[in-house]
Amino acid sequence: MDSKKIIKETTLASIILILLVAFGVILVCSQLLFYDKKPENFGVIGDAVGGITGPIIGIAGVLLTFLAFYIQKLANDEIKKQFIEQGKKEHQDFLFKNYKDRIMLIINETNNFNISFHGGNLISGVDLLTNKSSKKYNFVGVQAINLFLIEYYKRTDVNTTLDLQDSYHSLFIHISNLISGFYNLQLAIQQSELEESSKIELSELLSFTYYTRFYYFFEFLRRQKLQPKLKSHIDYLFEFYRAQQQ
Repeated sequence: MDSKKIIKETTLASIILILLVAFGVILVCSQLLFYDKKPENFGVIGDAVGGITGPIIGIAGVLLTFLAFYIQKLANDEIKKQFIEQGKKEHQDFLFKNYKDRIMLIINETNNFNISFHGGNLISGVDLLTNKSSKKYNFVGVQAINLFLIEYYKRTDVNTTLDLQDSYHSLFIHISNLISGFYNLQLAIQQSELEESSKIELSELLSFTYYTRFYYFFEFLRRQKLQPKLKSHIDYLFEFYRAQQQ
């Protein structure tokens, strides 16, 4: 039953009972007001009225006590509901901040990616710095990633065993991890319990990150021979954002 209806009906019943008691009191008192001499059976009338109004007063008291406890229960339920809603909101805020921080981390990682050319060669080891007169050229961000990937796939030993003295492979793994991290973040936000407005805001930030950081070298990578897992991530992201434009 609706709580407002319970309170309304209990209050009405209590008022009716209190009015009945008041009527009984008035009836007894009227014996004194309207009669100069108290009737012989006045005590009997008083006992009768008292016997009737006593249980009514008791019932009214029970109803009012019930009403007080019920209202207190409703107040406790409301406080509990507010705590639950506050906990959900705090959880939503935590998730939103966590996802946004992860997107910003990927943006910062791509922005801070840097490579240098010395003597016309990409510097991937100290042995390439032999010509001291050669000018050094530095590149950062998406431009550096693009240039690195072009140089990386020029090599004939791309799929060979890792060389600990050559940073080519470690840089490529770093780029691969950025792509996989972006892919996992994309899925996590889509499947999260975030409110729709928060999802939209994060999706806009993801879209901005994709088109300003990944789109330029995805076309190049899709033409290369990649590991199946990395290829699946790139293909999914490429198709997802292409579908968004249609």
